[in-house]
Amino acid sequence: MYIREIKVREFTESPRKTRKSFYHRPIPKPQLVLTGHWLKEAGIDSGDRVKVEVHPDRLVISI
Repeated sequence: MYIREIKVREFTESPRKTRKSFYHRPIPKPQLVLTGHWLKEAGIDSGDRVKVEVHPDRLVISI
């Protein structure tokens, strides 16, 4: 078992993907990006679909 520490990034939609309104401003959202050979070691390949269980204090990713 590995423990990976990953920084949560800020994601803001580009204006062309949001509603066109003078008063509308995109709201920043948290974003996690997972990359690395350790994903393949865990059995996750490019193109695979994964399930993410959302709990109040954790995320569980399964194949």
